[in-house]
Amino acid sequence: MNGVRLMTWLARAMFAAAAVIVLVGLARWTLARPLFDIRHIEVRGELTHVSGAALRAAIAGKVGGNFFTVPLHEARRAFEAVPWVAAASVRRVWPDRLVVTLREHRALGLWSDGRLLSDRGQLFVANAAEAEIHGPLAQFDGPPQYAAEAARRYYEFAAALAPLALAPSGIEVSERASWSVITDAGQRFELGRDDPPGRLDDALARLVAAYPAVVAYLGAPPRRIDLRYPNGLAAAPARNANTAAGKS
Repeated sequence: MNGVRLMTWLARAMFAAAAVIVLVGLARWTLARPLFDIRHIEVRGELTHVSGAALRAAIAGKVGGNFFTVPLHEARRAFEAVPWVAAASVRRVWPDRLVVTLREHRALGLWSDGRLLSDRGQLFVANAAEAEIHGPLAQFDGPPQYAAEAARRYYEFAAALAPLALAPSGIEVSERASWSVITDAGQRFELGRDDPPGRLDDALARLVAAYPAVVAYLGAPPRRIDLRYPNGLAAAPARNANTAAGKS
């Protein structure tokens, strides 16, 4: 009796396994039908530099599958490899569409290694000439690991210099994290290191407070101001000025 029950159970198990195999094969065959091919890719986002041709080229031969099988993570990586694309999200929309939402880099300046620096502090490779459609790029020089901090400090320096009617056109940072800012008037302000934290803010505050007196003393806007002194600064006059460098 036990043998009969075992044989019955084995027969049922084999039948169930065979049915599963048939169903899986049928499902795979069904899902592979052209009915489920991706026929439309909808691109969303505020795009200035990214073209449809660049996006089509990005996924050509790199992303396979249909609505059910397309690997979304591979599609996202392919789109993010396109110049100017900072981030991409990809989702399926029934029955045959992918919706791609892109965020472009917004170029803040040109790094010394030839890459562009975004306003979010990311270095990326793209045509610098395309980045200048909104005006000249700021120039950044320093080790790449300071890129994110340089972008943040650019806006801090811009806010600090605004009362002097000056704007930063470039930022330099040394291997030892010593900061310098170049203004749109061609001046160079040596700020030093932010050690202890807050020292850069103090240097900028001293600059803003002393700048009118420095201009009056030199008789012209200074070519260079060194604020790396603990309690003072040194100023160099413009090359065509007659007044000697001053220190306070």
